[in-house]
Amino acid sequence: MNILLAVIALSFLILVHEVGHFVAARKAGVKVKEFSIFMGPKIYSWQKEETKYSIRAIPMGGFVRMEGEEEASDDERSFSKKPAWIRAVIIASGAVMNILIAVIIMTIISFSMGYNTRVIAKLDDDSPLADAGIKEGDRIISFDGKYIFHPNDISVLLYVSDGSPTEIAYRREGEKGIMRTIVTPKKTTPLYLIGIVVENAEGKGSNVIQRVEKGSPAEKAGLIPGDILKKIDDVEIAGRSDLSAYLKKTKDKPVDITIERNGDTIEIHDVVPYATQTFYDLGVWFDYKKGDFFGSIASGISNSLSTIRSVFYTLGWLFTGKASFRDISGPVGIVAYIGDVVEMGTGFTEKFLYLLQITAFLSLNLGVMNLLPFPALDGGKLVIILIEKIRRKPLDPEKEAWISMVGFFLLIMLLIATVVNDIPRLITR
Repeated sequence: MNILLAVIALSFLILVHEVGHFVAARKAGVKVKEFSIFMGPKIYSWQKEETKYSIRAIPMGGFVRMEGEEEASDDERSFSKKPAWIRAVIIASGAVMNILIAVIIMTIISFSMGYNTRVIAKLDDDSPLADAGIKEGDRIISFDGKYIFHPNDISVLLYVSDGSPTEIAYRREGEKGIMRTIVTPKKTTPLYLIGIVVENAEGKGSNVIQRVEKGSPAEKAGLIPGDILKKIDDVEIAGRSDLSAYLKKTKDKPVDITIERNGDTIEIHDVVPYATQTFYDLGVWFDYKKGDFFGSIASGISNSLSTIRSVFYTLGWLFTGKASFRDISGPVGIVAYIGDVVEMGTGFTEKFLYLLQITAFLSLNLGVMNLLPFPALDGGKLVIILIEKIRRKPLDPEKEAWISMVGFFLLIMLLIATVVNDIPRLITR
């Protein structure tokens, strides 16, 4: 079921992207010869007026084939006969549609689930921000000179932090201007977990297992959703906080767990908790709002801008070595990740909103990546148009097709490399 949802989500994003090209081309008076979802051999096609619509076998990509695109044509309605700026608009429209639909989805999610602002709601007792003089109610403006669109930006920037002192800019109610201070991020202490989620329908802690993580100590021990935690060793468990507090003391030592299942008491022995990864943190919690229409729109836009910038940061970190290529996923990993995100929901509405959230994230990534100046991508085609304007001479369509073919081959090689990344991760799940 999750795989089906993932394929539907990816197909929707491809459809949105190609519709952007299609609508822009039709509005510009360009003859569209074929509109295809996916690549490879045709599964089904039909003709409507001058355009053939098709569905193909390989669930990767799609295309809009226009008259005079990467081929010589004397037709006045051909793509190549249009002015450079119109061709650029047609090429960019796919990515623009992906970004636009993502902003709309982010806005819907913000209105339905609520959203975090940049205003500090709470500081931990050992928060570096508190040590630096920042207070609850302050609004974070920038971190290390980089504007903060959304609280997620701080987590992204801390991901590559080495713990060095960093400047933070903020505003304080009643004070004029922007205030600045130097903050030294702290290394978190690891949490010890067994891989379960225990909460009720309202999201509050309980002792009833709602979800068991795949490959976790809990799954290996045979725990399943619906089990009721009664004791861990000799300590009674009434809620999530009891479990967390006990595991914090015992760390990675084996524990015995007593559960109730269908009225029967079952004891499970030698469950070994695992430690979460440590990272640099500021010990801050941000204000949460819900139901504000205009605030939801602002949140949708700011969250989208945050995600777009994160894509560029990630690409830069890959080249500088701050991020590893082994962390990159392709279609196989993306499908699995979509399934994992949807699985986090405890009801239909929550699962659907999580699906929307990951769809918006992927839509932004698809839009931004397509605008990169690489052959076969929309960004590469925009570069060719720019070169034409500089040379004041159009590029031979056959040469352009050859460049795109080389780029497509390189993209296939990259796809294969990401699959090589993804398969071991799926096997060890």
